[in-house]
Formats: sequence, C-alpha cells, structure tokens
Amino acid sequence: MLSHWAAVFFALATTAGTGGKEVTSLANGQLAAGRNFEIQTADHIFRGQMIDPAKGECQMAVSTDGHSFGSSRTVYLLGATAGRQENQLFVVMREVRVGMRMELGLGDLEHRHRHITGEVTSIVLGD
Repeated sequence: MLSHWAAVFFALATTAGTGGKEVTSLANGQLAAGRNFEIQTADHIFRGQMIDPAKGECQMAVSTDGHSFGSSRTVYLLGATAGRQENQLFVVMREVRVGMRMELGLGDLEHRHRHITGEVTSIVLGD
C-alpha cells in the first residue's frame, strides 16, 4: 500500500513540476515533433521527446529510481498490449495506454529489437 501512495505522490509531483497534463492514452499522431512526455511503468520511468510522429520515433531516457536517467536514445513507440486473452493477443497499434504494457522498438523497427515493458501506470504530456 505504501508503494502505491509513493507512486501516486511521485506522479503528482512530476505533473506539478513539469506543468504537464496527465492523460490515460497517447497516440503517436497526438504529439507534435518536439513535444515532451513522461511514461511511468511498474518498474521504469521513460522521459522522451517526439521526433517523428508518423513513425513514432522518439528520443528517450530511462530511469529505475525516478532520479537518475541514462543517456537518451532513439526509440519507436509501437503500441500497447494487454497480453494474451482467451487465446488471442490484444494489441493497440501506434498508441500507449495506462493499464497496458508498452511495446518499443529499441533503435530501429526490427522485430529482434522490440521490447515490452511492464504495465503503464501514468502518462504525462509536457509543455
């Protein structure tokens, strides 16, 4: 329970600190090039800037503690997945949603460089 409240307070602090707007979903085409965003998952925080909305190309840095972020790199927002449901794989293309996992292309769009994150817990759009 304590970790839940810590996550809530962190999300509020992040939103207040960046002047951002918290949303429940983010479609690639929703962000203009240059727009900043932050996506928090169950175990990581991704800070990014949209480079090419048509391709979902971003520059992103990742943190496990919310304070120290690695170097920014090219990442493609590919979509969201809820995993297997009754022998079917539920995927939403070109969109990230709270409550679903995020599928990323690390560096390029090749299948071998795809990564699925933990469940998305918050999405904050920067100014």
